[in-house]
Amino acid sequence: KTSQIYTFRMRINPPPPKTNVPRRRPRVPTTIGLTVILLAGLWATAYLGAEARVRRATAQIVRLVEKKADESPVALGLDAHRLGGYLGASAGLTLEGWGQLAANRQEIVQLFTQTRQSFAVISFAQPVIATDGPRPGEVRARVSARYRLADASGEAVEGRGRAELRWVKGPNGWRIEQATLWTSDPEFGGQP
Repeated sequence: KTSQIYTFRMRINPPPPKTNVPRRRPRVPTTIGLTVILLAGLWATAYLGAEARVRRATAQIVRLVEKKADESPVALGLDAHRLGGYLGASAGLTLEGWGQLAANRQEIVQLFTQTRQSFAVISFAQPVIATDGPRPGEVRARVSARYRLADASGEAVEGRGRAELRWVKGPNGWRIEQATLWTSDPEFGGQP
């Protein structure tokens, strides 16, 4: 007797019939990939763009200028040095209605330290910062806020003020070239 072994080949998924029509790839992964790239580009522009960087730097300056309590001379010197880092060498400071208060970085830093020593509290409530770029390499930042200046005796001056900072891109990065202050905000009808 002879035994024969039979083998059967069974295909679970038979191949599709061959045709001359090219096979299409699904478009969903490609569309999702392009969408992710587009969103990443928009985020990078919004977060890393010149106006966004100037807006963040302006917010840091607002926090730097605020004074909540007494400070040591060392802390005052460090804050003055930080402020000087944001200023261009020929930066100017103007108070609307009074004229020019300081003509360069050194004078602005000296005025900053004198003002900080004169007041016990300097605070800004809910500052609103808006930026626009009128020309390439230049960004204007406008800050509007309620301010409160109180001396050691507790006597305080309050109002709504505004500052406009003109930032210019130079070889050392973005620096303030001109700052203009208003003690009453003209956008709110000049009302304190």
